[in-house]
Amino acid sequence: MADTLADAMRATRAEVMGEAPAGQRDLLVGIDVGGTTVKVALVSQEGEVIANDAVRTESMKTPEEVAAAAQAIKAIADAAKAEGDRVAAVGLAVPGVVSPDDELLLSPNITLDLGALVEKLKDVFGVGVYPVNDANAAALGELWQGAGSGDSLVFVTLGTGVGGGVVVGGKVIVGGKGSAGEIGHLTIEPDGRLCGCGRGGCLEMYASSRGVVLNYRDECEKSGAEPVELEHDAHALPIFDAARNGSPEAVAAVDRMGRALGQAMATIACVVDPAAFVIGGGMSPAFDLFGPALMDEYRKDVISACADTPIVVAELGNLAGMLGSAYHAANRAGLAVKVWQKS
Repeated sequence: MADTLADAMRATRAEVMGEAPAGQRDLLVGIDVGGTTVKVALVSQEGEVIANDAVRTESMKTPEEVAAAAQAIKAIADAAKAEGDRVAAVGLAVPGVVSPDDELLLSPNITLDLGALVEKLKDVFGVGVYPVNDANAAALGELWQGAGSGDSLVFVTLGTGVGGGVVVGGKVIVGGKGSAGEIGHLTIEPDGRLCGCGRGGCLEMYASSRGVVLNYRDECEKSGAEPVELEHDAHALPIFDAARNGSPEAVAAVDRMGRALGQAMATIACVVDPAAFVIGGGMSPAFDLFGPALMDEYRKDVISACADTPIVVAELGNLAGMLGSAYHAANRAGLAVKVWQKS
């Protein structure tokens, strides 16, 4: 079975990159850690995905769990390497605030001993391992091989919350305490809805899936309409479906989402002036619904010099975090990768 897997992955490599030249090729490993699944990719320095797979994990808190995850990650990379190739650096995207010193300061949605995992990965690969926040990794991935253009972008990820990553000069901005890019906690409505961070009026409370549900319930309360059935407080998909079918309350809720995003992004543009904004996450497929209101509000609020900044939908999907963490590792290790590869 192992030989079959190795042969299949080597065939994938040949298809993507052609036959490897004689001699050693330095490759990158990009790892994207989730709550129950760790996604792994072996990546060339040109940004081509040679192979990718996933490892199921219960958690990575105990030494045994950390060791098992690290060995499974190593096995995926080893199966995909051609003879003579080697892994030169490992990137590790994690859901949480990662300090400039590579410490995990906050990770509310996953149980993870980051320090132990980094050390175990160093042991099994024998190279440097470089952690990065998962939204920042996705931003780097989109910059390198996705929807970005140039050497800067702001990535906005829309899901249960609102996250983001800021890339300038081809490098992600981490900040003094690792909290740069917390786009969801920009205040767009002073004294507005109470956010989980303890403050009121954050973007996340109007533009996340939870925010869309709150927008919709407000509109139904105002009009007296019977709301569509929702499975939970962050179940926004039926609201998008209702908006497509012309429900005035759903249209207004989605419009409120778009305008909140446009307002926040106009503020960001005044500080960062990115080459592009990239919209990703689970709600990005509904961009056709909330995009017009977003664009309208953005252009109304932003300074004129930034009015034509492209606002586009992410292209890489689940590969973004793996590619971005690999790119981050290459930068940290001083390896040669180009900032922009897309033709």
